[in-house]
Amino acid sequence: MDSDSAIPSEMALSHGMHHITAFASDLERTGAFYEELFGLKRLSETASHDESGQTEWAWGHESGRGGEIRYAQMRPANLTHAKIGAGQTHHFAFAVADDDAQEEWQHRLVTAGLSVSPVMNRMYFKSIYTRDPDGHVIELATNGPGFADDEDQAHLGETLKLPPWLERQREAIEARLKPITIPVQGSIS
Repeated sequence: MDSDSAIPSEMALSHGMHHITAFASDLERTGAFYEELFGLKRLSETASHDESGQTEWAWGHESGRGGEIRYAQMRPANLTHAKIGAGQTHHFAFAVADDDAQEEWQHRLVTAGLSVSPVMNRMYFKSIYTRDPDGHVIELATNGPGFADDEDQAHLGETLKLPPWLERQREAIEARLKPITIPVQGSIS
């Protein structure tokens, strides 16, 4: 267990996700977006698992921390807009150190001609949103103040915390929640 965390290290997501995968209509354009604007390095180019004869590119930081972003090339005729639901991802996020770094990113994105949301206070962090060239939503979220902001770190996650604007819906929200069961280590359910 990390001495600064109540979460056992084997259960913590401290190393980032391995990767996310999205579809692109033009990998060159997507590459320019991530390489020139975000400063990511192209890490690989492989055959696409999703469409025969197409490729998949991956970007990330040389340090390897925080995982990879992969885009699979799709022929534009095969690209359709997804409907939000089970199995869909609404957005993915990059972490920024603090409010000042977020403000710098907001200015950089606007200067690049992108539409960027105002800063959204999410209680535990602040976010701005933009879109990649194919319209995927990208969030840039601050690291703080963090989840221990309104409860004791030793008891994180033991009670349902809601933002003030959802408190009036607490009863309805709690009625729809299903218990989470954690499988025994080594078992597959």
